[in-house]
Amino acid sequence: MHIWNYVLLLGSGLIAGLVNSIAGGGALLLYPLLLSLGLAPITANASTSISVWPGAISSAYGYRKHLRKIPRYFLYLLIPCVIGGLIGAVILKHTSNNFFEVIVPWFIVFGVVLLAFQRRLHKLLYQKTNKKTAKKHSKITLYAVGLTLFIVSIYGGFFGAGFGIIMLALLGLTELKDIQQMNGLKNLGGAGINIFASIYFIANRLIDWKIVPVTVVGSVVGGYLGSTYSAKLPGNTVRKIVIAIGLLIAIVLFIKN
Repeated sequence: MHIWNYVLLLGSGLIAGLVNSIAGGGALLLYPLLLSLGLAPITANASTSISVWPGAISSAYGYRKHLRKIPRYFLYLLIPCVIGGLIGAVILKHTSNNFFEVIVPWFIVFGVVLLAFQRRLHKLLYQKTNKKTAKKHSKITLYAVGLTLFIVSIYGGFFGAGFGIIMLALLGLTELKDIQQMNGLKNLGGAGINIFASIYFIANRLIDWKIVPVTVVGSVVGGYLGSTYSAKLPGNTVRKIVIAIGLLIAIVLFIKN
């Protein structure tokens, strides 16, 4: 490849890491680029997955102060993420992209709508009830979010673009109120999905190792920068940015399909 292709890959990895740290959908920047460079769809998809998880780790590190304030039991939500991500990777190995390309934008629209009405739903679930009822709602909601995350994580392991937006929307239905805490947990969930999916992809030789090191460097830098600076923004501003990115991604995918 020409040197400018590597520069483009580095820049795309950086922007993807930046977008993923704040909202999600960075894979939509890398995946088409890898296709344009001649990679087969499944190889491009698998190489994208292994490119973005180091950025998710660096982004989670950037949110570390907010993550420390999250109740420890929320970490159990990472379990359905990991299991679902691995199942999605297996599905990718044995199927075509057509069906998922059709449902991807609908997943993202669902997440954006949930995110837009997140605060009202949160009040409905918790603030209009007494503490005992609110606690009961919290447990039921957490179980429901975990089950939904398992299903969504299968999609995350298969393709994953917009997964972060959907997970943010789901976390908003729990007792968490701080968008920065949700963002940190969302990045941990995304990292878990892509790490285990990547292990499967590596074992099945689906990775293009000429490209991945460059995109990983960009993703790590972008992920850390995104989390560091977005953590300084007001929660409402971050929420609006996420909604805007989600709508843009959904529109692009609808047009593409």
